[in-house]
Amino acid sequence: MEFGTVEMMRRDVRIIVSALCAWVAGLPVVHGDRNSDYWSPESMAARQCTSVHLVYLPNLPGHTAAYQEVVVEKSAPGTYFACNNFTDGYIGVQELGRKDEKGQPIRVAIFSVWDAKETGDNPHAAPEEERAKLVSHGEGVVVERFGGEGTGGKSMRRFDWREGEVIRTLVVERKDGEDFRRIAGYIFNPTVAKWELLSCWRIQAVRQGLGNSCGFVEDFMRNVESKSNERRATFGPVFRWDGSAWHQATQFRFTRDANPNNNINCRLNPHRGYFSLATGGDIVPGEDFPPFDVRTLDPLPHATEPGEEVMRIIRDEQAELTHAAQCTDAKDNH
Repeated sequence: MEFGTVEMMRRDVRIIVSALCAWVAGLPVVHGDRNSDYWSPESMAARQCTSVHLVYLPNLPGHTAAYQEVVVEKSAPGTYFACNNFTDGYIGVQELGRKDEKGQPIRVAIFSVWDAKETGDNPHAAPEEERAKLVSHGEGVVVERFGGEGTGGKSMRRFDWREGEVIRTLVVERKDGEDFRRIAGYIFNPTVAKWELLSCWRIQAVRQGLGNSCGFVEDFMRNVESKSNERRATFGPVFRWDGSAWHQATQFRFTRDANPNNNINCRLNPHRGYFSLATGGDIVPGEDFPPFDVRTLDPLPHATEPGEEVMRIIRDEQAELTHAAQCTDAKDNH
């Protein structure tokens, strides 16, 4: 997908916004009520695929940057492949529930950050001073508030990822004064061979560090037919930066949601050397890696640590905040 002209970017924005509006309009009113019958195990089983997750271990709660690679092997309309679901948000790719004017599935990159404090599911009810504030976003990125699963800020852009290709994401967190911090999400665009910003958000510093993290596969179409579609992706390598060194995830925990459908599995992908998650369709449960167990990759597949361009992004994020702090200090001294 090329993003070289203003008209093409406007077209992508129209496509994404219309797709989002169509999807939201079709959701039941009770979708945001986490205590409603909509989320009962029986309703979930009749309506949607089981959500499956792969927790990245060991936990490194204080890490300030995270790099992940994901390969989607099989997709379906209404699927979210989250590369990294960290404590305050998530980043990944989605296939939306409709096609564009050329008949191609609409595929996007998405990065969302929750408000720092839990205020329910109504994005308009969250106090203004406690909301995630947009700092910046990349070209062609649509930004809006969200609710229904907590509240926060969401950014999305057209991103024509393909099955079998490596998807690379990066999340960077930095302290921003005593009371705030910034969290930025990037995705690598293979078309132009460079990292591109999705968005950067400023939130209250209730905690520091990106916290615990996992990848997941989710069916958000939830229209009964969607549970018959298989979805599969392989997660890894996963690297976390602690401020001085990269640490690769060596263990993984396979988990699932409360949906009782058992057509799920987690198994080793021999071509990548990492674990793949699958849900829906005719998937058969695996006995070698049951849900809620932990597996260690030993030996760990060879993986190159994130390179100089990733380190430059991390340094630039820090330099920007250092410069801003210096400017503030200079202003206060006059």
